[in-house]
Parts: sequence; C-alpha cells; structure tokens
Amino acid sequence: MATIIKTGKPVATQPIKSGQALGAILAALGLDRTIPLIHGAQGCSAFAKIFFIQHFHEPIPLQSTAMDPITTVMGSDDNIVQALDTLCQKNQPKLIVLLSSGVAEAQGCDLRRALKLFRADYPRHDKVEIVTVNTPDFYGSLENGYSALLEALVEQLIPQQPVRNVRKKRVNLLLSHMLSPGDVELIRSYVEAFGLQPVLLPDLSRSLDGHLVRSDYLSVSQGGTDLALLKQMGQSALTLVVGPSLQRVGQLLESRTGVPCHYFPHLMNLQQVDCFIDLLRRQADRLVPEWIERQRGQLLDAMIDTHTWVNGRRFGLAAEADLLGAWLGFAQMVGLAPSCVVAPVNQPMLASLPVEQVLVGDLEDLADNLQAQGADLLLTNAHGAVIAERLGLPLLRIGFPVFDEFGAFRRVRQGYAGMRDTLFELGNLGQAACHHRPAYHSPYKQPVEQIRGRALAAEVIG
Repeated sequence: MATIIKTGKPVATQPIKSGQALGAILAALGLDRTIPLIHGAQGCSAFAKIFFIQHFHEPIPLQSTAMDPITTVMGSDDNIVQALDTLCQKNQPKLIVLLSSGVAEAQGCDLRRALKLFRADYPRHDKVEIVTVNTPDFYGSLENGYSALLEALVEQLIPQQPVRNVRKKRVNLLLSHMLSPGDVELIRSYVEAFGLQPVLLPDLSRSLDGHLVRSDYLSVSQGGTDLALLKQMGQSALTLVVGPSLQRVGQLLESRTGVPCHYFPHLMNLQQVDCFIDLLRRQADRLVPEWIERQRGQLLDAMIDTHTWVNGRRFGLAAEADLLGAWLGFAQMVGLAPSCVVAPVNQPMLASLPVEQVLVGDLEDLADNLQAQGADLLLTNAHGAVIAERLGLPLLRIGFPVFDEFGAFRRVRQGYAGMRDTLFELGNLGQAACHHRPAYHSPYKQPVEQIRGRALAAEVIG
C-alpha cells in the first residue's frame, strides 16, 4: 500500500494535469463520425485543439458553444440549442458529444435540460444521437473525463437487456486512455487472431492512427467505433476492461446487459498479457497462434539482452494514475527501481501502487525529489524535457501530450511487442547515458587516398 502525500504548494508551477474536458474529447475522437461540442468560450475549444493537433499531427474536429460574458451571466441554453442545430445541419454527424467546461460548470448549466429543449424545438434532428457529460476542469483530470464519457455512452446509448441474444464470437473491449492507437491496434490483432470479433470502445486505432483518407476533409471524426456496434455491446459474450479507471464502466455495462466483465490493470508485464491471451484462447477454444508465441519469445530474449542496462536503474515517473500502474508493473518485471512517483490528482487506485509513497503534485515536485534522491531515467510527457535537460537525465516520453517527437502518439508499449521494443529503447538510453559509442571502423577498411592511388597506378599501367 502506497502512502499518498499531497504537495503543500498553493499553485502548480509546472503542471502534469490535463483537464477533464481533454479526456472526454480524446474518447469522443475514437467514435465514428462524431463531433465533440464543448459548452464554453471559444478559447476552451481552441486551447484543447492545440494540444491534440500537436500530439497527433492531425486535424481535430471540435466545436464550442461560444459563451461570452453576457451569456455566462444571463444563461446560455440558447447557445447550446443553436450550436446543436448548426452542427446537425452542416456536418451531419452520427453522434454529438456535448460536454461542459469549467466556465459552464461554475455558471451551473444543465446540459440535459438544454438537450430536451433542443429535441422539442428541432424534431427533424432526432436521428442524430447526442450524449451529454459533465467535465469540470476544477475537479479530476484527463483520466476522469475519459472514463466519464464512456459511462455516459453506456448509460445513454446501450439499452438495458434483461434477456439478451448472445453472440459467442463477439468480444467487447473497454480501453483506457493510456493505450495509444498503436497499442489498440495490437490488442485488436490479438483478439482477431483467435477468430473473435472485437468491439472496441473507443477505437483510436481507426481514427487517430495517422493515416491519409481518400475522401475530402470532413468536420467529423473519420473512423473509430461504429455507433451501431456500440449499441449492440449488450449482445457480446464477454467484456475485457483494460485500465483501472474503467472498472466502473465495466460494472455499469454488466449491470445493464449481463455481459460478464474481466478486468486487467494493464498489459505491460508478462503475467497480465499471458492472462489476457489465455482468456481469448479459452473463449475461442483455439490454440494460441504461432506469431503470438513468437512475440512472447522475442520479449523473453529482449529481457536477457538488455538486463545489464535496465535491471537496477532508478527512475522518476510522473503521469496519470492508469499509466503509473502500468509502468510500475513493467518496472517490477524487468527490475527497474522507482525513485519518485508523482500523480497530477489523487485517484482511488494510487494507494494500491507497489511503491512506498506517491506524491500528488507537479513536475517541479518531481524535479526537487529527483535532485535530492537521484535517478538514472525520467518518464513523463514532453513537458518533462526541460527538467531532463536541467538534471542531465535521459527522458522517455510517455502519456499526453508528446509534441516534440514524430510517431510518439502511436508508439506501442503494451503487449509482448510493446514491452519488447520498450526494453530496447531503455537499453539504448542506458548505454548512451553511460558512454557514447564511437563510430565503428572496420579493421579491413583501407584509406580513401590509398584506394585512389592504386586506381591511378592501374590507369597508367593500362
């Protein structure tokens, strides 16, 4: 059991935290033909859009209700109704996710009441699904907003099914924010390798994986979880939940539909991935495919190859709670030693982390602790680059946002393949920190001048 220590600073100077609205937007972008609509000022959407564009290097569909000082004081339900009508007419989405901002929450807005007004005034838009979710910035973090939207989707779109028609080959996957599009793609391939049909919620591997589409630019998300399949999740044989923050979502889905849930805190150590693969094997009643067994063997070989540069290394870690649990599980497997662990906000699962203490604070708190205790490696998002440079530590970028590396948004960390590649990356960082490898020169290499001299001599003789 970890002891939770809260920083005594009155303000965060180098925050790790991202607001709830960002988490809800991230989850919404994993749904097909969806527009997130944030109820707030234009700056609320602009600020969020910058984060996502820098991280994914993709156009991001996001709109706001454009609250101004007058509507903030006098009421802004009309802004919501007008914005919903405009989006339904011009963009023709399948789903609109209506979420609140800190300004709207402080005002005391009632999103569901505004939605009822819209449904009454514009019945012609009844075919467009609209989901409401409250995401105040002054409480929780990205993780809370992400899970809150998934709860809202289950409550508002998936019907209760006392008696259900079970499709034995269909499997639900509730996937945490800690999974990159690359992780989601790998997990999908595991499920499909056993002949099962996965329904992923959300599915970032089809919407934000960095692909060019043939059609023109659309102002809605392109790819992701199909709305029809989402509504049929109550017909699946079982649900696999990856990430502690989504445990309540799994329980809610099970209580509404009767689909049994199986929980995995992460897929970043051998035990959890082995259990995940074995569950798929038993569900499909098939042997484990050869390529999955081969990936497991590659991971074991990587552990042997890199243990000199990984085992015993001390690291500082700052991230959302789900990511903390995943990386600490990975650290236990390969022998990494946590020096300091920092979370942006206090989450229920922090107390169960396998460390002595977790500090609830910011990157400045992380830097102060690392300076006093020492470390060999830093794990956090791109904002940690300044700290890593000041302390002279190698930085492995994890979480959100990562805006200073190409391809970081889809880097695979989970599963056998993800752990294998992460070990190689850690080993290379360890080698580079200890000594710089000089360029290799073959002992059989001849000087260029000598080669040219021989060529000239051959021309004269000829």
